[in-house]
Amino acid sequence: MMKTAIVDYFGYDLSPRERMQAIRRGGFDGVILLWTDQFDPDYRDFPRYAQEEGLYVENAHGPYLGANEVWLPGEAGENYTLQLITALQECAEASVPTLVVHPVNGRQALPQDPSLGLERFRRVLRTAESCGVAVAMENQGNPDYLDLVFAQLASPQLKFCYDSGHENYFSPQRDLLAQYGHLLAALHLHDNPGTSNLHALPMTGTVDWPRVAQRLLQSGYPGALALEAQNAGFTHLTDPMAFLQEAHARLERLAGMMAE
Repeated sequence: MMKTAIVDYFGYDLSPRERMQAIRRGGFDGVILLWTDQFDPDYRDFPRYAQEEGLYVENAHGPYLGANEVWLPGEAGENYTLQLITALQECAEASVPTLVVHPVNGRQALPQDPSLGLERFRRVLRTAESCGVAVAMENQGNPDYLDLVFAQLASPQLKFCYDSGHENYFSPQRDLLAQYGHLLAALHLHDNPGTSNLHALPMTGTVDWPRVAQRLLQSGYPGALALEAQNAGFTHLTDPMAFLQEAHARLERLAGMMAE
């Protein structure tokens, strides 16, 4: 079976160290981190916490609240660009190989003139090249932004993060793995009913998992099967270990689909 990973916060009130310990005991090999102080001020210490529990860091999710501002003139967009640049530098220092980045949040249309946002992302990619950290653009919201970035920007560090739940909710008509699977550097696997961005466990919503398994095989992706899921629909499992074991079992089912 491929390596497995899960996002470090999965819906339970545990300290960061307790989360890492539980993830390892739940059978996972690695962890996805959130690289911002939005929830945890000690996030820079998380790679060390993971290592102490025998986990590796699959990737880190960069700051995302300012993603829409990066396309617009003003201080907010510039500050967000600098946040991404700082996150890349910190990830390099912590030996985190990949930073996941949203090109946009939500369904908003492309700006009439996207040149400012593209230039800001060029600066981000130049930092990525100097740091040796990949920037994995995630399919969040309007996929036109993802298409624009991949069409207009070129860098050996520009990669793709495939999010199964976002595709199912924001762009079910698209086949983003078929289009960008050759650039795949990160997975955010989760499910939803197609009417909300729920971040639930696989095989609980309307994502076509046999199709996802087939497309992952076709991409040749060598990385981990990685969950960006919380305990939506499983709050009756009050023991975090019971939830993590169920989460790992869902990845085993996905791996079985790939083996078939």
